[in-house]
Amino acid sequence: MAGRYPRARVGKKVVVRGVPVPFTFWPDAYVTRGRVVTSDPWICLLSHVRQTVEDDKRRERAIAFLEQAKDFFQAATAPQIGSKPLLYYYSFMNMAKAFLTVRTSFDLKRCIHGLKDPQENIVKRMTITSQFVKVDDAGGKPVKLYREFIRECGFKLPAKPAPTKVVDLLEQIVGIHRITSHTLKRNRQFFPIKDIVFEHDSKTKQAWIALCVERGEIDNSSSDVKKNTSRFKEVESTDRDCRRYESEPLSYSKSPRQVLIELVQNTRQDIWSELRPGGYRFWFSSIPKARRRAQLASGYEAMFYFGSVSRYRPEDFQKLTASKHGWMIQEFINTQPLQFIYFLGSDLMGAEMVVPELG
Repeated sequence: MAGRYPRARVGKKVVVRGVPVPFTFWPDAYVTRGRVVTSDPWICLLSHVRQTVEDDKRRERAIAFLEQAKDFFQAATAPQIGSKPLLYYYSFMNMAKAFLTVRTSFDLKRCIHGLKDPQENIVKRMTITSQFVKVDDAGGKPVKLYREFIRECGFKLPAKPAPTKVVDLLEQIVGIHRITSHTLKRNRQFFPIKDIVFEHDSKTKQAWIALCVERGEIDNSSSDVKKNTSRFKEVESTDRDCRRYESEPLSYSKSPRQVLIELVQNTRQDIWSELRPGGYRFWFSSIPKARRRAQLASGYEAMFYFGSVSRYRPEDFQKLTASKHGWMIQEFINTQPLQFIYFLGSDLMGAEMVVPELG
């Protein structure tokens, strides 16, 4: 193995004010305030908006969107499966509106979804594998909510994106990836990260992200990971049971804290997270670059599709949930909305929001 990969950089974990900084998508907030632990994300988000948005009209508008998102979300916990996706989609949509209201100056009074359930989806022998979602092309008016939402999250969309298969969206949702692999009979494309840390070298004044994945998890897919990973390169590992990957380093002048946010922004397209009690679990992936979505995007698009079908073609939605793929669809609808709310809520606050630990 010697010489097959570049040598690993020599460094230490980033420590600020005597406290090690664990990997998080929101490192600066962690340094100053730590994690936000809450069993009620809605109260937390409403409180944040009231305290931080200074403009009266924007604050009132954001609160109104959050209240609607909360109402739709809570309403979705009661009905049968046939009504849930539409209610959850409207919750997602209003969360996105609240997010854009806080972060931008867009006029959302006449915005459109920015997504379509294409006419071609209406077929006699419908299965989930024949269904697509179409993202609207860039440009024109009014505001296309989905495009602006994803852009504000820090990700780019093609100007004229091709339709995306719904199963390809579901496959990119890390919380159900084992179920989708089993149901669709596809190779798994997510691999649990055993350890991920911010590291730095005080002599060269450079900082980077290092992560390790157990060989037993990733060995059969390491070539696909290499081909489709944008910001990480595999390096020599001192742990024989793990593969080590490092991001490109960034230079700092005084403290590695200066570049932690930029490190996260540069690498976020290669790391997925899953909410667990007390924190997040992180995942590496071999999803091809050509169809890779931002983490929030795949769940949003999929919920739009199921919401559209359950609203306009309820008989087709019943067929889908009763099909051989129904388990996968119901697992997505029943488990992923809370993941979406906490993850987007963290982005809205700029701080890691988590559920309390059990016990």
